[in-house]
Amino acid sequence: MRIGELLVEQRKLRQSELTRALADKPADKRLCSFLITKGLVDFDDAARALGEQKRVACALSKHLVGRDPLLSKLLPAELGRSSCALPIGRSSNGNVIVCVREPAPALLAALERAIKAPITMVITPATRLEMLVREAYGDAPVDEFDIDFSSAVDDNPIVAPPPKPAPAPAPSRPARAQTGPVAPPTPPVPDMTALDPESVRLALTDLDDARVDKDFSQSGQIPVPAGPAVAAPAISRTAKKAANTDPKATRRMSVEMMQVGLEHATTREAATDLVLAYVATRWISALVLAIRDKTAIGYRGHGVIAPESLSIPIGAPSTVQHAIDSRFVSMQIASGPAQDAITHALEGAEHPIAAPIRVNGQPVAVLVVGDPIDGESKLEEAAADLAVLAESLGAAYQRILSR
Repeated sequence: MRIGELLVEQRKLRQSELTRALADKPADKRLCSFLITKGLVDFDDAARALGEQKRVACALSKHLVGRDPLLSKLLPAELGRSSCALPIGRSSNGNVIVCVREPAPALLAALERAIKAPITMVITPATRLEMLVREAYGDAPVDEFDIDFSSAVDDNPIVAPPPKPAPAPAPSRPARAQTGPVAPPTPPVPDMTALDPESVRLALTDLDDARVDKDFSQSGQIPVPAGPAVAAPAISRTAKKAANTDPKATRRMSVEMMQVGLEHATTREAATDLVLAYVATRWISALVLAIRDKTAIGYRGHGVIAPESLSIPIGAPSTVQHAIDSRFVSMQIASGPAQDAITHALEGAEHPIAAPIRVNGQPVAVLVVGDPIDGESKLEEAAADLAVLAESLGAAYQRILSR
């Protein structure tokens, strides 16, 4: 299925928008990149659709922002530029994860020869990958050709074709002639070891091991199973903090990298999830509350269960209320049901901090975080960081809404 038809089928794009985009798209522009640039499709939705079309894992916005820049040195600059490929991380099995715009067997072989290590090739829309490749490897000389590795792309470019079966022994008696049509061979399924087993879409999550705290409540797309709820095993706050002392957790996304990602976010959902990806490296838990009339309602979360179930009256005393009223970061803790609800939602946070997210000067949401991973000594620093995050997210919201 063509990528535009797949996006329409997934209800990420209207048929009328696809028809108009196909008519307006320049000949040298890829469709997904054109749709993203026009604000018709979210970057992550396009990435997932490409992954589903090509039957490979995809790199989402948070994976590109959270990439390891040092890994780009594994690939010669000429090959990186000519094939539009960029190493971005390592999978849990040690493979080098290389992001490409067009997966193909020939490209996989070339990457493995150059890097001299097993490769997990993933796909992402060209619009952002091309920019990252230029940042990593510079502009191509005028005499450098763009190598086309896609000529041999089949339905499943990453997985090698299955070996030919051994010839069957001759039957002892004549076989009955087959009267019906011969079914085509079933193509091999993609290697799913690099993907999250709980994900229903082909979306890369191995980078989360080193860069982004795995918290599926951020996506807002996790199906709720029917039937009685099963309580998850309790994890103490001490255990959570100890888990975050792992050396992998110390390699953090910078504020600058997060802000660059926000500049390319095309929806409020993508911008919010990107900020929460950064938040996951600094705080044990966090919430984004959307202001609706006189209530702050859970919208996205990190380290919390069912953020959408939280509803805080703005008029009731709480850290959130003080942040909204003061229009600034607040560490003030109040007494009452609203504050208790916030503390409970943030897994018993002892030092919650809230910052208003403003659009055109008016608070439209609140970013509230629990305790810093690094402990109480980092509270002042955490408050300063939170102010920057809320301001950056508000600016992204304003840009997206004003298009």
